[in-house]
Amino acid sequence: MVPDISPILRRELRSPQADAALDDRREVLCIACAGSGKSQTLAYRVARLVASGVDPESIVVFTFTEKAAESIKNRTAQVLVTTGQSANLLGKMFIGTIHGFCQNVLGDADARYRQYDVLDGNRFKLFLISRYPRLAIGPLRRRNNDRYFDTLKSIQYAWNVLRDEGVTIEQVAQLDPELAESLSAIEQEMERDQFIDFASMIRLVVDKARNDARVIARLTRIRHLLVDEYQDVSGSQEDLIATIHRLGSSIFVVGDDDQSIYGWRGAIVQNILEFETRYPNAGRHTLDENFRSTRAIVETSDAFARAELGASRLDKAPRHVHDLLPRQVGVMFFDQRGQEADWVADRIHRLMGTTFAERDGTQRGLTPADFAILMRSTKTAEQSGVPRHVAFSEALATRGIKYTLSAGGNAFERPIPRGLRELFRSFENGNPTRAEAIELLRVHLIGSFPYANEARFLEVITRWGRDIHRPHDAVRVRLYPQKLLLDVLEALDLPAANLSAEDLRDIGLFSRILQDVEGVFLSVDSADRFRSIVRFMENVAEDGYDTSTDDVVAKPDAVTISTVHQVKGLEFPVVFVVDVVPGRFPGKRSSYDGWIPEELIGNSVGRGAYIGTSEAEARLFYTAMTRAERFLYVTGCESLPGGKRRNRQSVFAARLGHDELTRDSALEPEALTQSPPRARVDSSMLPTSYSDVKYYLRCPADYRFRKGYGFSPPVPELFGYGRVVHVAIEKLHEIYFGHAPTREEAAEIAAANFHLKHIAPSRDPDTRPGAYENAKSRAQEIAAEYVDSYANDFSHRRQVEVRFELTAQGCLITGAIDLLMRYSDHGQILEAQVIDFKTMEGGEDVLANRDLEWTEMALQVQLYAKAAREVLGEDAATGSIHLLKDNQRVEVPIDEHSVDNAIANVEWAVAGILANDFPMRPERRKCEECDFKQICARRPQDFRPDMVLPPSISTPAGQMAAQSLR
Repeated sequence: MVPDISPILRRELRSPQADAALDDRREVLCIACAGSGKSQTLAYRVARLVASGVDPESIVVFTFTEKAAESIKNRTAQVLVTTGQSANLLGKMFIGTIHGFCQNVLGDADARYRQYDVLDGNRFKLFLISRYPRLAIGPLRRRNNDRYFDTLKSIQYAWNVLRDEGVTIEQVAQLDPELAESLSAIEQEMERDQFIDFASMIRLVVDKARNDARVIARLTRIRHLLVDEYQDVSGSQEDLIATIHRLGSSIFVVGDDDQSIYGWRGAIVQNILEFETRYPNAGRHTLDENFRSTRAIVETSDAFARAELGASRLDKAPRHVHDLLPRQVGVMFFDQRGQEADWVADRIHRLMGTTFAERDGTQRGLTPADFAILMRSTKTAEQSGVPRHVAFSEALATRGIKYTLSAGGNAFERPIPRGLRELFRSFENGNPTRAEAIELLRVHLIGSFPYANEARFLEVITRWGRDIHRPHDAVRVRLYPQKLLLDVLEALDLPAANLSAEDLRDIGLFSRILQDVEGVFLSVDSADRFRSIVRFMENVAEDGYDTSTDDVVAKPDAVTISTVHQVKGLEFPVVFVVDVVPGRFPGKRSSYDGWIPEELIGNSVGRGAYIGTSEAEARLFYTAMTRAERFLYVTGCESLPGGKRRNRQSVFAARLGHDELTRDSALEPEALTQSPPRARVDSSMLPTSYSDVKYYLRCPADYRFRKGYGFSPPVPELFGYGRVVHVAIEKLHEIYFGHAPTREEAAEIAAANFHLKHIAPSRDPDTRPGAYENAKSRAQEIAAEYVDSYANDFSHRRQVEVRFELTAQGCLITGAIDLLMRYSDHGQILEAQVIDFKTMEGGEDVLANRDLEWTEMALQVQLYAKAAREVLGEDAATGSIHLLKDNQRVEVPIDEHSVDNAIANVEWAVAGILANDFPMRPERRKCEECDFKQICARRPQDFRPDMVLPPSISTPAGQMAAQSLR
């Protein structure tokens, strides 16, 4: 325990923030107005709990997004240091999304869940497509006039409502047997093929908390639960929060009812509005100082919320802290959409390079990334047929201003992805002719790839066309679309094209779409399967591709064009809320139109979930306005593209008023000066895992392809094999403690948990075993041989997987350690060993085996040893690599010097990533094994001169430099 840190809190925080951070009541409501520093408040509350003697492992913080989690982790690490504590304490607690927490809980309760693949929104739709004939969806199509993708969207929505509301399929069957049949088939297929979606993770934990001892034990260990963005929790999320509270945890919820914007997908704003009714002894604190926005923005938005929401909002009186110049608030109304878009683009052009004073006093010139154009919907078509964002994106393009469509944008609007989609479409109805293939190349691709090899391109088209349309009775050939993309890019000579980073990110997005396809399709080795992928791409072109879960590091310096929902939690110096016209902003009221019978979810619908209300629209508009720091413009127009009637001004825009507000579009802001444009520096630590750092240490160009541009590697046929073997070992330790299982028991457990997604089992496994059966048999042998050779691992020992987060300079390293714990007869931990299980073979001379990259494996164990000591409090006695295929265990140096060198290598890699230094470091053997060898120039390049090289890595084979330095 450290000394009382409350004086530090009082010094560093405003009074309302400090009061909230110090409140010891079991239930606390913290109303956090926009820009009021809630992340700082959460961070100091966590630090105060730890300083007062609370076990960090008993603290859980739920965030709405991974980005928010990164921000709070960064703040918490800084605050822990400020208050005299170790930043590595961060690794003992959980800070992240609710579904991420539930995924961990399920994996801890049953290791089998660790081999389940997660279905986000995109992959869930692909899952429905890939198994459509088996999911009883066909009869439901008549409900949507036989529209295929509309039906998939409706059944996906029904599934999410089912899970969020805790409705059972049996209840649905009583009222809608046809729908229940489809939902039941989806549930069975997901379980059989080991998939899980976000909503199911949460519901499973809530359900298992009733009778699963392991889940109950994990939730009971939570003594302090903190929930960010509480106004947007759904029914199942609230059930989980209430369950954790019932099992003994305090709850500290932070949110702003004025910013509740997800009612349409099940969030219930009444959760925050009625918190004090459910918990009458709760403490209440209001953070009402806005550190983000000017006086005019704060007062204009607050007056709007008061007028629109009245008694439907919690009482609060936000006020500004900073009111710096230059600034402006304007409401503009134009005759035509073109005039509106031109004015917005001209104002952005005019403000580019404007001197902007940050809150810490530093000055810089504004760059494109400082501007946001926000819309109620970007992808919905105008009456003229074009998406609503087009007028604005074209106006920016005309002026040479870069922009990014962060939500709802057509993934195929730009030339290269559009050309690649046309390539895939060319295989839809057969093997393309020579004339068709040449036309495809010359019309759609040669403009971007002027050095394409036509002969090689035709060979690729021929080979893939032949294999895709192979006769049904012929021997099947596994086909993966990612490999087609790489083959084509190689023929197009990608390196010679000298594409921009933006173009490469476009190809990366296309690659990620194919990765999602490969994640759920066994293969695309038939014309029907390939056609289904093309249809999916066409739907993507219409609906946009949700990239909100992307973890690409590089973000473009470009104007953001986005829906309001996608920028929740973000801020921009200059914000334009556009297309503010009646029927759009505010949108029209809507009733519940889902397929789950309303009588089963009537309570939630009655509290505002799954419907569109005027209050919800007002909250969305308020959220849009409060993204602005210094400049806020609300715009609309009388005549919309293709429209026949003229619009009056939106009631939302008409309601805005302030002594600083202008409605004169010709009036420029006062006190404009120019400074050299400089992008805002992201002060947060780079969240990374060893796996990510490994790619940079192997070759920075490899890292850039994956993380900078978003390219995905091809899926190997035995993809996931190492994971299922690893899970089998975990299951053995989960079940057996104190004595080793027999060979037969080990083999049985390995067989029971074996599952590979990209190889189909043989139809006659007994007499004609195939690759699946051979892999399964080998997994059983590995498990049996392990318990034979290392039976002592089970004697008063238990192998556990423990997650950690380790702070280093400029980064936060995340990972999971395999710890072999030795216990006394009284259950005390006597010793911990770090063991990294690898599904590899050592061979006769394991240290000379060139198939084993010892620098990568040793560095990983050394990081894990440091985490075990500094984060988990277990001083690892030894660190080892266990090669499962021939049961060799090789010790790795984990002395202080070796561990320090490992950390130095990680910090060096992170410094290179942050410095945007990605030289190609080719080496013959390494390049032969590289996932991106077909599209890399393999041209030797040096690191930046100021990149001081790291020390060598201590390995079982001696001191060695990282691969990228050889």
